[in-house]
Amino acid sequence: MATILDSMIEKNEFPVVFVGAGLSKRFLNDFPDWTTLLEDFWKELGLSNFFGEFNKVRDSIGKENPHYSDKELNHYSNIRMGSILEENYNGAFNDGKVSIPNFSARDAYYSRISPFKKAISEKFKMYTFKNGVEEEYSSFQKMLLKAQIILSTNYDKFIEESYDNISEYQITKYIGQKGFFQDTLGYAELYKLHGCVDSPENIIITENDYENFEKNSVLISAKIISMMMNSSIIFVGYSLTDINVRKIIKEFTRSLTDHELSILEDKLVLVEWKENEQLFVEEVVNDQDLGCKLRVIKTDNFQKLFSTISTINQGVSPSEVRKYKHVIKELIIDRGKKGALHSVLLSPEDLDSLEQGLLTKNITVAIGDAKYIFQIPDLISYCLDYISDTDEINTDIRLRLLVGQNSRARLPMNKLLKRELIEASTLHSSEKEKLIAKISTFSNFESNYNTITQSSVFRRDTADLDAIISSKEKKQKIYETISFNIKHLNLDGVKSFLVGELKELKEKGEIRLNTEMRRVLLLYDIVKNKRGNA
Repeated sequence: MATILDSMIEKNEFPVVFVGAGLSKRFLNDFPDWTTLLEDFWKELGLSNFFGEFNKVRDSIGKENPHYSDKELNHYSNIRMGSILEENYNGAFNDGKVSIPNFSARDAYYSRISPFKKAISEKFKMYTFKNGVEEEYSSFQKMLLKAQIILSTNYDKFIEESYDNISEYQITKYIGQKGFFQDTLGYAELYKLHGCVDSPENIIITENDYENFEKNSVLISAKIISMMMNSSIIFVGYSLTDINVRKIIKEFTRSLTDHELSILEDKLVLVEWKENEQLFVEEVVNDQDLGCKLRVIKTDNFQKLFSTISTINQGVSPSEVRKYKHVIKELIIDRGKKGALHSVLLSPEDLDSLEQGLLTKNITVAIGDAKYIFQIPDLISYCLDYISDTDEINTDIRLRLLVGQNSRARLPMNKLLKRELIEASTLHSSEKEKLIAKISTFSNFESNYNTITQSSVFRRDTADLDAIISSKEKKQKIYETISFNIKHLNLDGVKSFLVGELKELKEKGEIRLNTEMRRVLLLYDIVKNKRGNA
């Protein structure tokens, strides 16, 4: 049965994703909820009867606010208990009754960091994974790469580390309210709304913290509204009763017209955990308190959820879009202010070198149509087309890409480095000479084979490709081990593996290749297409 997710995938739009503590609890061992965190610190101070005190606080808040729901009472009770705990913990710390590794009373004085918040940051710095979550976690990581913007109220670094571990470009992180006051690019950004372990002074946990946060809520809401109006929004790891989520949505809906609210219904999705439910059970909830309708999907099949979102493919990932936007900003604004603009034609893989060149060159961007500006493919697309033997990319374009590569840059190219092909191309004579000069280097098996990092080879003189691929070694070591054994391995099997790896990289939106991947691609190419030299 089709769900709102299918409609979102069909539109092929990068979503804004709110990631809550529920996902950290799903993957990590002993990850505490809010109340458990407070209870843990209560016990650390040697205090007793935590829930007795909690009940008294809850009753007091209930008398002050008789209209509060149970969830609201728990929410504001947690905040008040946070204030009580901070006062008690800081007092105990200054009296020497509790300690924090590598953080003294002198450090607290000069940094003006609350010892309680410093202790919270230390608690969330370390985490371990549950057993048996590897496959679902891998799907979660791939899903993060397809998020245009990620927002979270979590303190831990689980989200950014999950992202950075598989992306060539690190996500840009804003802690607390900082990002809402800056001119951001709107792609591959993470907003840690309630603080982060990297910045304990910005952790929000007490009544005073929340009051200060609320003072800037108009600005925060405006920025979130801007994001939401242009993208689908997915809440995952939260529940519909989560007060933080409800406040965000309520602030949002207050600013919308009836027509905009009707559009919102097809953009706002909340994913709730439902034990043992393998399907996506979708409901349309008309929540009068929130002032809108929203889609709620209940499931326990989060791997399918993450995999579904990961099918969004715009050709580049949000991190690459961010890179483009950053370079364009440098080109148009920073260089333009200096009145120093000339033109350049570049391919995506040139972005990093271009950014360095901005320091010394006069550059601008030319925008034209396909009649006048040909498109150079990124390296992943080139290699996938080449290794799969699809050969759909025009020969002249492939040759132009090869001309532009560094003289030492390894790429599969032996099908193209033929004098008759090069001479028949539309390249300039100087470009043809460069390509012909590459023939001896990139068809020489021994010289390229000798560059293998021997310490990365974990199986030698083997014909068992499956054993290499199925090992739990890092990808770089797998690539090097295949390179080392390339003459012993079944080439069809190697081809299938390489095509799969390239497709996965393309799916992530990557456009660059690491050294080990380049080497195995070239050695495979030499063995297959230049047997006389191999």
